[in-house]
Amino acid sequence: MAKKNTNIFHDVDIRKLKQHVTPVGIAVSAFITAPSTEYDEDGQYFVKLKLPTKDKSTQQLIRLIDTEAEAAYNDALERLETPAERKKCKQADVSYKPEEDDEGNETGYTLFNFKRKAVRKDKNDNIKPVKLPLFDSMGRVVDPEGLDVWGGSEIAIAFKLVPFYTAGVGAGVSHRIEAIQLITVVSGGDQRTADDFGFKPQEGGFIGDSDEDDAVKEETEDESTGDSEEGDY
Repeated sequence: MAKKNTNIFHDVDIRKLKQHVTPVGIAVSAFITAPSTEYDEDGQYFVKLKLPTKDKSTQQLIRLIDTEAEAAYNDALERLETPAERKKCKQADVSYKPEEDDEGNETGYTLFNFKRKAVRKDKNDNIKPVKLPLFDSMGRVVDPEGLDVWGGSEIAIAFKLVPFYTAGVGAGVSHRIEAIQLITVVSGGDQRTADDFGFKPQEGGFIGDSDEDDAVKEETEDESTGDSEEGDY
């Protein structure tokens, strides 16, 4: 007997879902050029995007997510087979929230999570790696090789809202990354300067050949805010 497919949205063709684009925001956390394996051994791309809450474009994005999440919940209720399953079905928490400072006060920004699995299965069930399409501020393709995108970079994200359901989490939509436009890029060596450490120029001393000191980059790597979050949404 064939195994029952427990994904109630298994017939949804992601290729046919409408694509959207975020406003330009600040990447607070970013695994863009290489996936994280912290919560998924196969790897996942992840971005936490920071947008000003009161901006019209941010409010439009929130309304879009809320509308699609509610539609996914209602669709799930129709797809579930038993009254008991429908009774237990809940609407999943949305994958955005107000940013708060260390005292718990809202900062006036909203944080949105976007993800994409780093592997996919082809029609023959073969595992294939996924590379995110990257574009520069002029819309030209960017080679991710050697590119290091840190928190603080300005980006826009092309994404799709994909319906999902699990008994524990509920029904909602995941924010699936389709491509990323890099407006400004902050990388490891850009984080702190000699002046930030309190060093002053000294005449007659050593002059290095490179603009970027690898030792400084290593010391500042713990400043990166590239932590991924657990979950499918």
